[in-house]
Amino acid sequence: MSQGDPVESERPDENTRRTESQFTLRELMLCMAVVALVAAYLVTQMRLRTATTELQRLRAETGYLASSSNDQIAAVRVPSDDPLTYRFRVRVPPSGRYRIAYSSLWPENTTGPSWYAAVDLEPGESLATVRILKDPRDDRWKITTLVRSERGTKRVGTVLPGEHTDLFLKSNDRMSLSIGQDTVFADKTESLRLVDERWIVGENGLLLYGGGLPKGDQIGVFAELQPDIGPL
Repeated sequence: MSQGDPVESERPDENTRRTESQFTLRELMLCMAVVALVAAYLVTQMRLRTATTELQRLRAETGYLASSSNDQIAAVRVPSDDPLTYRFRVRVPPSGRYRIAYSSLWPENTTGPSWYAAVDLEPGESLATVRILKDPRDDRWKITTLVRSERGTKRVGTVLPGEHTDLFLKSNDRMSLSIGQDTVFADKTESLRLVDERWIVGENGLLLYGGGLPKGDQIGVFAELQPDIGPL
């Protein structure tokens, strides 16, 4: 090439094609990155939803006891498939003494059940079971309360009167005022009724459906978490 000859440059159409090609590649990479992020987000949401559903199912099956302060007692019902069996998770403060009292009789004209006995609770969380069952050791029907905690198991039972046993073994209407599967709280100085299952028979049943109050002694299953102070 001699001096003075003009220098050849890239043609405008080649520059345009190269710029468009580079721009298209950047767009493609950006789109792929966005798609990957969206896919990862959707997968994470699906896993989170599955985990949340499983957690809710486990809580419903095992009884989820929500957090409570040291100034509160707390309890929640645990599902049970066994008849005449009532299970609860309970929590009491680290200081103070507490018990679960039980009975099958609410005498007429009284403010509460006539408690048979009670099981003392360890500080913290426990699993309590109140049952009506036939004791295989002596073939007698009893109402029992069993409490499990990290420190061991405690059990107390009382033989039921014959008329109570006969009633529990029959199909009768019941009125339930027991706590449910949502955590219930109370001040640490108060009592918390765990089980209140009242058997309604005869005239009491007619009074109930008619809007009146049952008369006479009330037979049922009763259990209460209460401060362990004084006699039952």
